[in-house]
Amino acid sequence: MTGSETVSLIKPTKMATQSPTPVVNELWFIDTQAMFQNYANLRSFSKSNVTEVQTSIGGLVFGRKDRKQVIHVFFAYKEDLIESNLQFLESALSADIELVGNVNIDGQSTLIGNGTFTLQLSSKMLDNRNISEFLDQNVMFNNEHVLMEGASCVSKIGFEWTLRAGREQEDARSAAERLSMASFRFSHLNAEHGLVIREHKKGAAKPKYLDKFTKGALPYKDVIEFQVMQSLTRDTSNDTEDQKLVPTVKVTKDNKHFTRLVTIGDVVFPAFFGDSSFDLYKRAREAFNRRSNNTMMVTVNGVRSGRGVTTTTSATYLPPGWVSLLHLQLPLKWTENEQRNYRIRLHKFFNLPSSKPCLRLSQSLALHTDSVRLTNKKLIREPHLSISNYQPVGVVTTVNGPYNYHHYMQDGIDDNGWGCAYRSFQTIWSWFILNGYTDKPVPSHRDIQQTLVNIGDKEQKFVGSRQWIGSTEISYVLNELLKLECRFIATNSGAEVVERARELARHFETSGTPVMIGGNMLAHTILGVDFNETTGETKFLILDPHYTGTEDIKTITSKGWCAWKPASFWSTDHFYNMVLAQPPHDAI
Repeated sequence: MTGSETVSLIKPTKMATQSPTPVVNELWFIDTQAMFQNYANLRSFSKSNVTEVQTSIGGLVFGRKDRKQVIHVFFAYKEDLIESNLQFLESALSADIELVGNVNIDGQSTLIGNGTFTLQLSSKMLDNRNISEFLDQNVMFNNEHVLMEGASCVSKIGFEWTLRAGREQEDARSAAERLSMASFRFSHLNAEHGLVIREHKKGAAKPKYLDKFTKGALPYKDVIEFQVMQSLTRDTSNDTEDQKLVPTVKVTKDNKHFTRLVTIGDVVFPAFFGDSSFDLYKRAREAFNRRSNNTMMVTVNGVRSGRGVTTTTSATYLPPGWVSLLHLQLPLKWTENEQRNYRIRLHKFFNLPSSKPCLRLSQSLALHTDSVRLTNKKLIREPHLSISNYQPVGVVTTVNGPYNYHHYMQDGIDDNGWGCAYRSFQTIWSWFILNGYTDKPVPSHRDIQQTLVNIGDKEQKFVGSRQWIGSTEISYVLNELLKLECRFIATNSGAEVVERARELARHFETSGTPVMIGGNMLAHTILGVDFNETTGETKFLILDPHYTGTEDIKTITSKGWCAWKPASFWSTDHFYNMVLAQPPHDAI
């Protein structure tokens, strides 16, 4: 597999001619900015072959039909809009998300799947990010950011496939199909809370089955773990029958020349507030089928490309700007160059940025109790995305990529009154972890202090103290531990901070890292700016490390701990220094 190949995950399937999709008279919700960004991300990749230079772009729309929400609009070059790639996309998305539509750009569209509508777009509209024109051309849509919500139900399922030499692709497809047909036999058990998700009739569903776990939950940090058992009886809906359960399913064939492929796959599916037990069972079964299909497609692709049968590992991601999770089976034994080329293909496939890593294994979410974690999963991730009532005054630019909210009193450390800059530093460091630039865990206060001693900036007595640090010390530690360069913006007063709004906006557009600002004996983290070129009005998106409460997203956003602040937030009587960490380039 080379970087110049077409983005096709398995062998193309011949498409039948379809008639235009009829207009649907119902109101849907779509985040147009996310759609525009996906288009820009695909276009940011250099054309890999002559066909891409000459071809048009189309797309696929995925969403939640029951809620009338568009979650993803994925753009692709025409030759990539094939049934096999649609199947791969579906196998990697959250089990509650399905194909809902297609895309028509400049009067051209490639209709595949069973979408219910077609987005009417133009190249000019997409390039200019013209929301008004989109809404005029697509009257069934409201422009609205879809909020992230729900807990993640997580379990592991082991299965073994026996693949005959020379017929591995055929056997992998057959094995995946058999697994799908048998998926009704799986039951998901949580003994601690007495939870069982298993096959049953809709009329026997228990309402609001997981509501005490899902209210206010977020899928990347609120996890309900299950153990999966397989029923050995046919009637799994009869609770009075003596159900015999075993942990795994095994598929075998009698043949002297074969390869046994053993996979331990993560099955992850969302649980929303108000879900019934039947809703959850359907979603659990769909999640398992998608995991099996994803494994099959990666296996078939490896055999077709001459790499033979390769083992894979499950990885779940929350890519930047996404409001749902992405689930992939990643090959383990490929060379680093092969894996990098594959990641580039996946970035194009899912319209992820061309300039930063999103799918490194170290960026995957640690959803299991025994998972190795580089960050604390209980922390709030990207709280600014939960701000729903802000009205911009001008052009908004914000941090580019996920980060965790670090603040006073976390990790069992009472740093109230002195640790704000340490916490801002930790937020910045979490950005570099979650965006794939490092696999080093977030340094503690003591680690930061010891680093400053090691480089000769502080004396040994500094370690274990409650002394403050500032922007200069933060840059020293980032340079020493991550070899990062930092830019500085120094101001003589809060009024000058406002004057540097354009410079901050350029930083968020190009580098995208959180900015630590220190002044008036306080430290804050700047996550974005909103600047009106005509009036000069400016607002700043501030993450406040002085918060001492629990990880409650509603409190954090409603009480101003993560909020847009006016220019008067900065004192005119004090100077401020900002440190702008610079990520490395071309690090996919």
